[in-house]
Amino acid sequence: MERHAAPHPLERHFARNVAGISLVELLWGLGLPPVFESTFLQLFLRQLGASSLLIGTVPTLVAAGGALSSLFAFSLTAHLERRRTATILVHVASSLPLLAFGMTLGIGGIRASTLSLFLSLYALFSLAMGVLLPVWQNYVTKIFSERATVPAMAIMMTTQSAARLVGSLYLARLVARYSFSASGVSLVFTLAGLLFLAGSFPFLLTVERDGRRAAQDAPAPPPPMPSRRHALRRVLADRAFLSFLGTELEYFALSGVIAFYANYATEFRGVSPALASGLFMACMYVGGVLANAILGWANLLSLRGKYLLTKSAALAGLVLLALHGAPWVFFLASFLFGASRGARFMVFMPAVKRLAGQADATLYFAVAPVLVLPFSTGLPLLNGAFIDRFASLGAAAYQAVFLAMAVLCLAGIFFAFRMKRD
Repeated sequence: MERHAAPHPLERHFARNVAGISLVELLWGLGLPPVFESTFLQLFLRQLGASSLLIGTVPTLVAAGGALSSLFAFSLTAHLERRRTATILVHVASSLPLLAFGMTLGIGGIRASTLSLFLSLYALFSLAMGVLLPVWQNYVTKIFSERATVPAMAIMMTTQSAARLVGSLYLARLVARYSFSASGVSLVFTLAGLLFLAGSFPFLLTVERDGRRAAQDAPAPPPPMPSRRHALRRVLADRAFLSFLGTELEYFALSGVIAFYANYATEFRGVSPALASGLFMACMYVGGVLANAILGWANLLSLRGKYLLTKSAALAGLVLLALHGAPWVFFLASFLFGASRGARFMVFMPAVKRLAGQADATLYFAVAPVLVLPFSTGLPLLNGAFIDRFASLGAAAYQAVFLAMAVLCLAGIFFAFRMKRD
């Protein structure tokens, strides 16, 4: 009689776990458009008198905060058999700085100190996100079997992208109505903080096995690593993992463009602030939804193929921005950037989990932002400084930045070619 392999113990909880993490991403996705990789932030900071260099500090704060606090995430959770409570708590902590800024702005209005206050609270938000990301990434890959991880991530990220799309359209309406007034900006950040706070708790719906049960179910698990120092050495000696991080060059090249292209559109190409702050992001999220639906739900192409296709799309968007200034180009480029971003978030976690080859991949997720720190923090600042230094060139200063980031994107595609076929 033919014997069939026993189903993975987590597969019977697939629908429940997908529903839980997708509800988290629904609420967080609604609040993300003004906060993360945001054209709204560029325009708001410009209204406060920020230079391009200062605007470049926003993605730098995100990257630096993530790198500084990500290793703390491993220490925070390494001893825990169950991670659900820790995952909820780090989500709650990340919501509080945004909520505090929105409420402070609503009470006191825009003052001379508003820019400093925003940067300080955004730095706290970035530190909290640095702890959140590796804890969250490990948790959402832990509660699915390996074969179910990519479809689960696709559903989760499609939900987030769709929610971002709705949030960005609502944001465009708010900007059109309130511009960047104190009441309007206060409403934006207060709503974002409340959505993040509410979105911390649907993790309670998910089912997590404890470490002892996992050890019984998993066939021949690898022996535990002797110490954190030895664990770190093992990660740093993993050539496949280090080569994989080279693909992230495209991700940071895009970050160095997304931080500035809305100001380029409004200052030199006649695009209105409402369109740039809302509809650019809407096009980006449409790209993300389609990438997740086609490459995730339909599960077309290998992990390597997904990376190559979508990173090439990002390269095309960068070249278009550099060489053509028509308004439609910004919408098409935003769509291509979103497709690249959507695929990256969908496959990054399963790829790292596979490279780690162990149940707890938190350290791999924590080390990654530290190793790429020079690019994640340096590129936005370098691009902002270049735009300020050569402001007399006008639009050409931005176009030079876009071309330089296209070259860096090519380097990321090169490393994607080197990924092992799966």
